[in-house]
Amino acid sequence: MRTFNVLVFVFIFLFATQSASRGATEDRQPLPTPVMRTVNPETVKAGDVATVSGEYLDKTRVSEVYLTDGNVDVKVEIVEQTAGSLKFKVPEKTAAGRYNLMVLLVDEVPKLIEEPARVKVE
Repeated sequence: MRTFNVLVFVFIFLFATQSASRGATEDRQPLPTPVMRTVNPETVKAGDVATVSGEYLDKTRVSEVYLTDGNVDVKVEIVEQTAGSLKFKVPEKTAAGRYNLMVLLVDEVPKLIEEPARVKVE
């Protein structure tokens, strides 16, 4: 009886480790990285809406957008969002200056990515 219990335990252990290793080696395709290319208009006032064009900007990849000058990050309101463009409203209390756009990715581990697109706030 003892031998039977040991064999059952070994079988369960081997099955569990094999199942775990199968899940760990499963190939996952990386998700595309959003790219913001141009902002129209390039100069806005606080409270204005601007449109940024690029790729993979829909809700499946971008959850939030920020203006950043390297020291201060300002969250903007997303007004409209598609795969090729994103409209955002600059908050009323945004200080004048030149800002890069930064996105928060929808991912298992959310990541912030600073984009090459820039906007000037007057």
